[in-house]
Amino acid sequence: MKLLIAVLVVATCSLLGCSSNPLSGAAESDRAGAAPSGSAGANAGGVIPTSNWAAYPPGPYGTGRGATIENLSFSGWKKPADVGYDLQQFETVRLSDFYDPDGRTGIKLLAINASAVWCSVCRAEYADMNASQVYSKLRPLGLEILGTLFEDNAYYPAQPQDLKNWGVLSSHSVKFPLVLDPGFKLGAFFDSDATPLNMLIDVRTMTIVKIDMGIPSVPSTYWTGVQAMLESM
Repeated sequence: MKLLIAVLVVATCSLLGCSSNPLSGAAESDRAGAAPSGSAGANAGGVIPTSNWAAYPPGPYGTGRGATIENLSFSGWKKPADVGYDLQQFETVRLSDFYDPDGRTGIKLLAINASAVWCSVCRAEYADMNASQVYSKLRPLGLEILGTLFEDNAYYPAQPQDLKNWGVLSSHSVKFPLVLDPGFKLGAFFDSDATPLNMLIDVRTMTIVKIDMGIPSVPSTYWTGVQAMLESM
């Protein structure tokens, strides 16, 4: 009978695991990360986890000034230069990535640009932004830029290689988020045939603040106006 009981105990331990001592490894880590029981030690020496996530503003959405913009999504890079404009590192970029109702990121305005490879004016604008160091100067003041490319040089939907060529061009050297828009989602915001489109979004509410078609005769004046807006927010 004793032998039978011993055999049953060994079999049970093999199946369920038996030990009179604390487990090491993963179990030790679990205990180390757990808060002590009881009110006295519940928060002692620990940090209460918080989340920066916030639900995107609900509709209705619109396409004009004062409207809330829909949570559009694109494929491209959030930090193109950091990943070397690698096509294998494409990721989904959503407008909700820039939504910041509490001001935690320090970003106040999102400047969305819609361009096409065939558009010489678009190339001139990017060259001016690069030469004037718009991004490096205005990013600390609360500006984020989202560049989108919707057509190639033959007026066909832009492809990943087009986006890479656009970003790495020495006169562009894009550092800000850069994405493809082959379905021309931003076409709904165009109110004329002029290209590029430049749109400013208040990221605290995702409200459209300003929409401009084409590039001003003196591009720097546009960014001077954006700077003034940032400084007044």
